Amino acid sequence: MLDRASSIRAGPAEESLYSNLLRAPWRAAAIYAFAGVCYALVMAASFLAAEEVAGDSNTTLVPSSLFPFPPPFRFLFLSWLHAWPIVLRVNLVAATTWRAKLATASVYFLVLAALGLVGVAPSPTFSWGQIVDAWILTNLLGTVLVPAFLTRRVRAVGPLVLIFMILAVLGANLAVIASVFEEYHAMAHLLEGVVKPYVFLIGFIILGFAVFGLGGGWLTLRWIGGRYERKKLSDQSITLDAIWLLFGVSQSIWLVVDGAAAWVPSCLLAFVVYKLVTWAGFSLLDHEASLAGRIPKLLLLRVFSLGKRSERLFEALAKHWRHVSSIQLITGPDLATTTVEPHEFLDFLSGKLARRFIDKPQTLDLRLSEMDLEPDQDGRFRVNDFFCHDDTWRMVLSRLADESDAVLMDLRAFSPQNSGAIFEINELINEVPLERVVFVIDETTDEQFLLQTAQRAWERMKSSSPNLSSTSGQLRLFRMTGAHGTELRRLLRALCDASKSTAPVDESKPAAV
Repeated sequence: MLDRASSIRAGPAEESLYSNLLRAPWRAAAIYAFAGVCYALVMAASFLAAEEVAGDSNTTLVPSSLFPFPPPFRFLFLSWLHAWPIVLRVNLVAATTWRAKLATASVYFLVLAALGLVGVAPSPTFSWGQIVDAWILTNLLGTVLVPAFLTRRVRAVGPLVLIFMILAVLGANLAVIASVFEEYHAMAHLLEGVVKPYVFLIGFIILGFAVFGLGGGWLTLRWIGGRYERKKLSDQSITLDAIWLLFGVSQSIWLVVDGAAAWVPSCLLAFVVYKLVTWAGFSLLDHEASLAGRIPKLLLLRVFSLGKRSERLFEALAKHWRHVSSIQLITGPDLATTTVEPHEFLDFLSGKLARRFIDKPQTLDLRLSEMDLEPDQDGRFRVNDFFCHDDTWRMVLSRLADESDAVLMDLRAFSPQNSGAIFEINELINEVPLERVVFVIDETTDEQFLLQTAQRAWERMKSSSPNLSSTSGQLRLFRMTGAHGTELRRLLRALCDASKSTAPVDESKPAAV
C-alpha cells in the first residue's frame, strides 16, 4: 500500500493553483515593501524638517545630524535607514527559509553600504562606525523587540500584546513631552515640598504609561477584535501594523531627546501613509490572483507530539496556501498559540473562550456554518480553528474530512503510541478518497507500523467508503528531509495534485509523491 514514487500528474488547473501558490506571497510582500518605502520617505522628511527647525542648539542624537551628505543623498540615506522594517515584513510575509531571509537582509545592507560610501569616501571625518551608530539609533530597539513579541510560541497573540505596549510607551512619551509645558512646571512647583521634582516626573511618566496602556490599550484591542470579526482587518495586517507602529514610536524617540518633540506625530503620519498605500495596493490587485471556480479547502492533521516541527511546517505551508484558500485545523495545545485568532484571544482574556469549544453535534453544525471561506482585504484566507474536547474531536474529524478538498496528515514521529493518529488514518481510509490525502513522513516515522495500520484499516473498510472500488489503496507519501525551499515547493505541488476534483487515480501510474 505504501508507494514512494515521485511523479506528479498535474493538469492545467493544478498547474495554475501551484503557480499562484508560489507567486501570491511575493505579490503581497511587494505591496508591503512599497508601502514601507513611502513610510520611510515620510520619516526621513520629518527628521530633516525637524533638524532645520531645531537649528544647531540641540544635541546630535537625531540621526540626520550625523551625516555630511549632500542634501539629496542625505534624504536618500535617511530614508533607507528607516526602511529597515521592510526586511522584517518581507521575511514574515513571503520568505520561508533561512536562506531567503538572509538574502533579503543582505540586499538591504549592501544598498546601505553603497549609500554610506557616498558620505565616507569624500569626508576625512566621517566613518563607517558612524553609519553603524546611525543604524543602531534608528533600528536596534525595534529589531530587538519584534522577535520577543513574534516568537513562534506566541505569534498569534504577540501583535496584540505589542500594540498594547506601544500605546503604553506612547503614553510615557507624551508625558515626557508634557513636562516641557508651563502647566506641568506649575504643578511640580506646587508639590515641590512633598515630592522631589525627579520623583514627580517619574510618577507622571508612569501615569501616562498606565492611562494609555491599561485604558486606551484595552479599548483599542476590543476595537481591533471587532474589526477582525467583520473582516476589516486580517491577522497578518494586525501583525505588520503593530511592527510599523513599534518602529515609528521607537524611531521618533530621538525627536523627543533632541528637543523636536513637536515632530513626534510625524510617525503617525508615516503610519497613515503606509496604511493608505497598502490599502490602495491590495485594492488595485483586487482578486486578480484568485482562482477561478472551485477554491480547494485544506484539512491539516498531525501527530500532536511534533511540537516545533509541526509549527514550522504549518507556518511555511500557511504563507502560501492561505493566499488561495482556507485551512481547517483541529486545534490542540501545540498549535493553539500559533493559530488562535485576535477575537479568540480577547475571549480568553474575558474568560469567554470556553464558548468556542465544540461539545456536541449542534455546536459543530453551528461552527461549520460559520466557517470563514472568503479572503480578507489583503487576499489571504483564514485558518478555521475547531477547538475540541477529548470526547468530540473524532466527530469533528469525520465532518471536516468530508468538507475538505485535500488533506495533509503529518505522520512524522508516528508510532504505536499515537492512538489518535491511528484513528485518523482509519477515518481517512473510510471517508476520503486516498488520492486527496498526502501523508508526510520522515526518518522518525515507524513505516512498518504505518503499513500495518493502513492494511488493517483497508481490510476493515466500511461498505460506504469511497475507496471501496480502488484495487490498490496506495497512500500518497511525501518524505521530508529538511526545511528546504525546493522541498516545500514539492509539497505544495503534491497538495495541488491531491486537491483536484477529477476521477479516481489511474492505478497504472504511481500514486505517491
